[in-house]
Amino acid sequence: MKTLIKFLSVFKLVLMERLAYRVNFALEILSGILSSLIVILLWIAVYRYSRQPSLGGYTLAEMITYLLGGGLLNSFLLTTAENPETSQSIQDGSLSGMLVRPLSPYWVWFFRDLGSKSFLLLMGLLGYLAVFVSFRGQLVLQLQLPRLFLFLLAVALAALLQFLLFEGLSLLSFWLENTYGIRFTMRVMMEVAGGAIIPLSFFPALLQHLFLLLPFSYLYYLPMRIYLDKMSLPAAGGELLKEMVWIALLGFLNLVLWKKGIRQYVAMGD
Repeated sequence: MKTLIKFLSVFKLVLMERLAYRVNFALEILSGILSSLIVILLWIAVYRYSRQPSLGGYTLAEMITYLLGGGLLNSFLLTTAENPETSQSIQDGSLSGMLVRPLSPYWVWFFRDLGSKSFLLLMGLLGYLAVFVSFRGQLVLQLQLPRLFLFLLAVALAALLQFLLFEGLSLLSFWLENTYGIRFTMRVMMEVAGGAIIPLSFFPALLQHLFLLLPFSYLYYLPMRIYLDKMSLPAAGGELLKEMVWIALLGFLNLVLWKKGIRQYVAMGD
């Protein structure tokens, strides 16, 4: 219980840090909203020009809902934190100070990531309210409680999956001088192959099959498909089980990288 209280203190500390940089935080929200608005207006023009009731299996209302939901997840939950603290702590030697504390550095980074995501998602949702109200007549409202539960579970698992993906890359700092390039590449791949930009159904069949083999589709595409009733509940449950297998594998990989890396970690001070 004492350990849990300590980690909750780390969680609260992240919230205080975010509130300390109000201007930067406001700009993050504004940029996310503007990006979503531009993409939505573009797709509205595409639908009007095509004069088709649906494209890629999505009606205009479903596409707007997908873009708003995916934009919210992308801007404030899944790409806000790429775990730079982990790589920075290893590279500048500040990890040494963390190792002598009664808290595992790995779990400190996890709870800091959790605190950052929770705060940004809540504030981003509040910022998006004006957009939701503007498009209220063109949104798909999901009222099925079992489907909503699976959607929220998919979002929670997506957040955990994203942490493990980027944390694994950050732990490579035990062997590499800089992991920024790798993490940036991962972010681009995640947005494209995960369906953050457009639903994967718009890609050629070969690319769809390839993307669905990767874990990225669980980050955006799966949660929004569940919400929009694009798959049955049993099928959604099966996909979530597959995602849990990915989480278990990545968690094991993170553990191996941490144990091997910490054995050879060396830091020299003045």
